[in-house]
Amino acid sequence: MAWIRSKPFIWFILPGFLLYSLFSVYPIFSAVQISLTKWDGIGSKTFVGFGNYAELFSNQELFRQLTNALGHSATLFALNALVVLPAQLYLAYLIYGKIRGHRFFQAMIFSPQFIATPVIVFMGTLVFDGNIGVFNKLLELVGLGNWTRPWMGLPELGIYIVWMLVAWSGIGVGMIFFLGAMKMISHEIIEAALLDGASYWGRLFRIVLPQIKTTILNMLILTYIFAMTIFDYSFILGGASGGINRSVDVMALFFYRISFGDNSAVGGTANVNAMGMGTTIACVMFVIVFVVALAQVAITYRRGED
Repeated sequence: MAWIRSKPFIWFILPGFLLYSLFSVYPIFSAVQISLTKWDGIGSKTFVGFGNYAELFSNQELFRQLTNALGHSATLFALNALVVLPAQLYLAYLIYGKIRGHRFFQAMIFSPQFIATPVIVFMGTLVFDGNIGVFNKLLELVGLGNWTRPWMGLPELGIYIVWMLVAWSGIGVGMIFFLGAMKMISHEIIEAALLDGASYWGRLFRIVLPQIKTTILNMLILTYIFAMTIFDYSFILGGASGGINRSVDVMALFFYRISFGDNSAVGGTANVNAMGMGTTIACVMFVIVFVVALAQVAITYRRGED
């Protein structure tokens, strides 16, 4: 016990470590163990090794649903990374520059975070509904009535409707992250740039963005994790089935449908192996997220060393 007395900080680390191990580490190893079994969630487990993984990638219907859901999740990530993240950066830069009414705009942009997801989806329905939607009414008002569509019922637009709702509700979060990082930039650097005649855009691209590049990388990986684990918007819009032709299906919803939701058989043994196959999908999701997160950490560390 002498080594414990010589390291008293262990007592401060131990409670957090135990809680983390109980609620994070143990569930991961437990999920891996379940994914190696055939189990309906109620009866006894039957060990099948990597049979569930083989079935997930060899069963045509399961693999089709997997690739469809993964493609939609990747689409959400790409749109968030290419459209929302730059918008968050610019909005943060505007507020950082203390434009007139910046406190009001900061509160308004962040305020959708306080609105429940079902309410946001309902508001989206009021905008894009084919009969009473505001968007169609605006098109008619400006003389583009022939462009009106039942936007919520078009399968090819389903995931983009989800993205617009997600973007509107979450754009303020990244903005606050970036704003906090910008406020940590030394005022002397900004003042020196102003004295040197740096333009508005020059300060953004040559001073501000390089100073917060680590925050941008961190926000990018958070965006990726969010896109790969989003569930509620797709579930509320399309139910467990993922909407018309699974047009709003995403990885988390695919996992839920196989494990708990849709009772229809999808071929193979998935209908009697719901928990085993569902946990297999969860493990595949974990690997996809973990590998990219690990790459991001490596890139961040390398740039920090440089």
